[in-house]
Amino acid sequence: MDMTFDLNAQANKNRNTDGTTEFLRALYRSDDNAAIRMRVDDSCDRFLNASDASDGNSIFDICAKFKHFDMPREGISLEAYLTSLERDVLPHCSHLASPRYLGHMTAPIPQFLPEIGRLIQTLNQNVVKMETSRGLTFLERQVIGMFHREIYRGSDVFYQRYLQTLSSTLGIFTSGGTLANICAVWTALQRAQMNTPIVESDRSAAKIRPVIIGSELMHYSFDKAAELLGAELYKVPVDNQYQINLGAVAQAISSCESEGRRVICLVAVAGSTDYGSVDPLRKLSELAKRANVHFHVDAAWGGGLVLSESNRYLLEGIEFADTVTIDGHKQLMLPIGCGILFFRDPELSEITMHHAPYAVRPTSFDQGRFTLEGTRPATALYLHAAMHVIGKTGYDVLFSDSMARARYMAQAIESRPEFELIVAPTMNLLAYRYLPEEYRNCTLSAEDNEEISAFNVSLQKLQRQKGDSFVSRTFRPVPQYQGQSLTLLRAVLLNPLSTAADIDFLLNDQVAIATQIDEKEHGHAQQ
Repeated sequence: MDMTFDLNAQANKNRNTDGTTEFLRALYRSDDNAAIRMRVDDSCDRFLNASDASDGNSIFDICAKFKHFDMPREGISLEAYLTSLERDVLPHCSHLASPRYLGHMTAPIPQFLPEIGRLIQTLNQNVVKMETSRGLTFLERQVIGMFHREIYRGSDVFYQRYLQTLSSTLGIFTSGGTLANICAVWTALQRAQMNTPIVESDRSAAKIRPVIIGSELMHYSFDKAAELLGAELYKVPVDNQYQINLGAVAQAISSCESEGRRVICLVAVAGSTDYGSVDPLRKLSELAKRANVHFHVDAAWGGGLVLSESNRYLLEGIEFADTVTIDGHKQLMLPIGCGILFFRDPELSEITMHHAPYAVRPTSFDQGRFTLEGTRPATALYLHAAMHVIGKTGYDVLFSDSMARARYMAQAIESRPEFELIVAPTMNLLAYRYLPEEYRNCTLSAEDNEEISAFNVSLQKLQRQKGDSFVSRTFRPVPQYQGQSLTLLRAVLLNPLSTAADIDFLLNDQVAIATQIDEKEHGHAQQ
C-alpha cells in the first residue's frame, strides 16, 4: 500500500470537510445577510407591484420546469440559489396581490406582517410546550381570549378565570380552517360518547355511524372529518338565499332519532365558499339545543366580521355556538396557516386532551395537550400584531369597503345584459355567469344551461391563461333553475387595493374573451 498516497488523500478530505463545515456555519451567521435581504426585498417588490393576475404560461409549460428529481450533491451560494428562484420559480407564482386577481379567498397581506413572519421564523418557537415557547404560550392564550370575547361577549369574571388557566383553553390555533373543523367534529363526537355511555345491550346500535348534519354548501373539510372519524354526513338543501333549509334540518334530526341514529353535530355555515351566505345561526342553535346536539359554526370565511361593528349583525347568533372555526388568512388578511377553533365552554377543550411523558404534561400550560397537531409555529403572533396595528376600527373600515366593492360589482353585473347575477351578495363574495347572446332574455332549458356552463368553463380558463384578470369558478345546484347544477363564476372582493376601475376592467376583459369564443365557434360552425 502506498502510504504517501493515503496520507495525501486524507489531507485533501480534511481540507474539503473543513471547507464544507465553514460554509455550513456561515449559513447560521447574520453578519453577511444584508445583500440577501436586499435581493429578497427586490423580489417581493416585483411581486407586489405586478398588475397582471398570472404570468400567461400554461400549467403544463410550468410543470415541465420541475421534473428533475435528483437532489443536488453539493450546496451552492445563496446568491446563486436566489438567481435560480428569480429565473425559474417566482415568475410563475400566482399574483394574489394584483387588484385584478379576484378569484380566491387569499388576499395580499399588510406589509408589516411579513416582518412579523421573519421574527416568528427567527425565534422558531414551538407552541406545543412551554419549554419551547415560554412567553408566546401566554400570548397565544391571550390572543385567543381577546377574539373569544368578540365572539361570545363573556364577562370580565369569565375571562379572569379562564384566560390563563392550566386545566383548559378557550381555543386552539391550527394550520387552517380544515383542521379546525375536523377538531370541532372530533370534540362533538367525544362529547356525545361521554354523554351517552354504551351499555352491553346497546352494542349493536353502537356500530351505527354517528351523524353530522349540515347544508349542501358545507365545506369539504366536513367530508374529510366524517371519513376520518367514522361518521355519516347528512347534507340538507338550501333555500333561494342559499341558507340551510330549517324545515329540512328538523326533519333530518327527527328521521335520525326515529331510526336510532345518533346525531353528534349540527353544522352552520357563516360565509359559504360559493356565495358568502350565512345560515340562520340563532334558529339553528335552538334546534341543536332541543335535540341536545353539539352546535358548530364554520365561520372560516365570515367569522372575522365579529370585529366589525358595522357588519357584525350578519353573524347574529354566533355567540350560541359550542364551537366556532375562523380562518385568519381570509377576512383577517393574515398569512396562510392561522386557523382557530374556539370553545364557548373551555371545558370542552378537555374532552380531547392528550399527554406525553416527555412533553405536554397534565399539570402545565402546554398548549399541545389540546391540539390535534403536535409541533406548531407561533402564528398567534400574526393575529396579535394585526389586532394591535389594525385594531377593530381598522377592520371595520376594511370590511365595509370590501362589502361596498361587492355591491358595486353586483350592480355592474346586473346592468350588463351579458351577465347574470345568481344572488345578491351577503358578504364580499358573489357568484354570477356569462350569458352568450342567444341565451339572453329567454326561458332557459336544462340543455341551454349545460351549454352556458360549458361556455363559462372556457371563458374562465381563457381568462386565467390570458393573465390580465382572474375569477375562479364553481359548480353548484341553483334553486331558481330547479336545482340544476351550473358552472358559475366566483369573485372575491377582499383585496383592499382593488378599485371600481379594476372591477370594470375584469368584466370588460370577460366580455372581450367571450366575444372571441363566440366568433371562433360561429366561424367553425359556418365552415
